[in-house]
Amino acid sequence: FAQVAALDERFRPPATPCSQHTSEGVLGGVSALRLRVMPSMRAKLIAATLVAAYVKARSAVLTRAEKAGTRIGSVSLGLFAWRLLFRFSTLMGVTLASESGEGLQHLDSGRRYLVVWHPHGFLAWSALFILSRFAVIGHPHGREWFAMVAPVLFRIPIISEALMLVNARSVNKDVVESYLSKGKSIALQPGGMREQMATRHDQEQAIFPANLGFIRMALKYGMDLLPAYIFNENQTFKRMEGMDGVTQWIYDKTGFGVPMLSGRFGLPLCGLMPLTTKIHVRWGEPVLVGPPVENPSDEQVEEVFGRYLDVLRLLWDAHAHECLPPEVAAKGLKIVRLDGKPVPPFQRRAAENATPAPSGEVPPHIGHPTQGGAAAVGVAAGGSPIPAQASVVTHGLLAKPPPLRSRL
Repeated sequence: FAQVAALDERFRPPATPCSQHTSEGVLGGVSALRLRVMPSMRAKLIAATLVAAYVKARSAVLTRAEKAGTRIGSVSLGLFAWRLLFRFSTLMGVTLASESGEGLQHLDSGRRYLVVWHPHGFLAWSALFILSRFAVIGHPHGREWFAMVAPVLFRIPIISEALMLVNARSVNKDVVESYLSKGKSIALQPGGMREQMATRHDQEQAIFPANLGFIRMALKYGMDLLPAYIFNENQTFKRMEGMDGVTQWIYDKTGFGVPMLSGRFGLPLCGLMPLTTKIHVRWGEPVLVGPPVENPSDEQVEEVFGRYLDVLRLLWDAHAHECLPPEVAAKGLKIVRLDGKPVPPFQRRAAENATPAPSGEVPPHIGHPTQGGAAAVGVAAGGSPIPAQASVVTHGLLAKPPPLRSRL
């Protein structure tokens, strides 16, 4: 209205007793305003329409691939997307320093595997920017696999396109069943959003859901479990203390479970500026599950889960002290079970493959199990979303911190 009034004054003819001139002045002002505003509004409308059409087409492509159980684009296109991600990660100072593990010696290219990686980390940086190449080329077992990630990530521009090209798919039951029923290998992170919101730079932890769905899927389709631990993933950022209410509020409003973090130069909320970090990937021995079981019983699930935790603990014992900062390794690995059931004890099967603790230190012990109560709540230091009824075991906790010499 202010613009109309100004234009009206500009185009108003000299005062005259004839009202026709006044009407012509107003009409002239409105016409001039229309000529100025309409091209801009038209351009915005066209842009909005194109964006909406692109988003809808992108969603349709993803949905079609998930139903068909196929990749999107060629392998070369997926590798091109990974190179862009990897170069950005290198520029930010996060690089792959080493990859090894006992599991690389016991893989069969003729079998399918369900890759299970730990930990989730603040942003799952390594899984996207560094290790996504493995899914495209089928490393380490020689068969292409698909990583199951939170559906909310496909709402982020650019990131969603990159995820689609490097074989990332929505982690929901229908999509997982679609790929497994078509003979594909998949990868997932069992802790998911809950573990992400609980991530700390000074404590390693592995959180497992109540239903142990990844174990049930492995049993249903006869897929061996292949654990992988990404050491130093939790050290790519630092957790900001006292901001957990903000984290929960953001999750409630948007579905994003990113904790309040700081990165390079101590800058807060700088998710694309991580700390300089050397990533070490270690593969554990495959956990055999046997022939497919259509409806696995709780006893079968618990038995496989216990053997999986044994392999994960051995993986920790063999590599934690060489790959993690000494003060973090000394705190051990917290194993959290959200349903409150007891965490299976460490049986130390194939313990001869484990590497002992560094000289002069107390060797790791089984840990401290708790079911609910203050001890379990204490794991949620910093306000993590671990419920009070969760069962917690700390594996590899040293009785005394490492000496100053090892820190230096």
